[in-house]
Amino acid sequence: MQYELKSIFKDEMNLHLTLRKEELSPEAYRHYKHTVMLFDEYLHSINLSEKSIDEQVIETWIKKISDGISINTVGGHVHYIRQLLLFLIDNGYYCFIPKTIASKDTYVPYLYTDHDIEAIFKVADSFTAPHAVKNKSITYEMPLLLRLLFCCGMRVSEAINIKVGDIDFERKLFILRVTKKYKQRLVPFGPELSEIIYLYCVSMGIFNNSGAYLFPENDLYTHISANSAGNYYRIIRKKAGINNLQQSKNGRGACLHCFRHTFAVRSFDKNERRGISQRESVPFLSTYLGHDSLYETEKYLKYSGDYFEDTLTRFESFAGDLFPEVDINE
Repeated sequence: MQYELKSIFKDEMNLHLTLRKEELSPEAYRHYKHTVMLFDEYLHSINLSEKSIDEQVIETWIKKISDGISINTVGGHVHYIRQLLLFLIDNGYYCFIPKTIASKDTYVPYLYTDHDIEAIFKVADSFTAPHAVKNKSITYEMPLLLRLLFCCGMRVSEAINIKVGDIDFERKLFILRVTKKYKQRLVPFGPELSEIIYLYCVSMGIFNNSGAYLFPENDLYTHISANSAGNYYRIIRKKAGINNLQQSKNGRGACLHCFRHTFAVRSFDKNERRGISQRESVPFLSTYLGHDSLYETEKYLKYSGDYFEDTLTRFESFAGDLFPEVDINE
């Protein structure tokens, strides 16, 4: 049975959900709607009779939903409700805006240094497939795959699902059709990478085959798996001298996905140094990465660690107004 909104703000909530449905992926919208329903149910239960939401209402709701769930889950609920409250404010209602709740996520990704990148590509460009491997094309595929991950910040799953027909050489764009958020998006690439992709497609005999995968496995119409790519990358990483045993206990070490984290941090840093304002840079980066919200991008950039301390400091000075931290037990 479908839940019907009941509180005094039900009409405004329904409108807000209609708008958000157009912006979010189905999975993200499902979580968002669930949070709004929890908040509506609470407002209805306390018989809120005036169209204003003060600090006491918000703090009591946060304490109510915090029972029995992780602080990360509470933080997600608060983040979503902030969006709703801002919408209500824009429509002329008084609402108290709670601070976001600090995540207890201790995961720290590996961020590749310039030395790492140089060593990785040097090994990748001379990589030879092991004798037992049937897919001998992997010798040519890995150097390009790593360049796409490093230069374009794609997810591994997005890169391996690219078909030749998804590459627009004239506009220098990838059309990503298989994404985590189920939303097609465009990812640009530069002239140098364009030339590398072109020569690769010609040498692989797939340039005029729009249905062929860019990274085929046993035939042109099946792509390599993320697991296979990860296994080949481990060989390359070890030969490049990057030892995962030296990494933080909270990290999983250098892996393919860490190229995406490195891309995000470096892009933010590069835009800062070019004089592009943070309020322009972060929303653009969020869209480019295919994130549903700035909250996801904030988590990426907060992983900066020791390699990019200046970048982290500048980001947190920007994000402080958007993502201030608060201990829920205070």
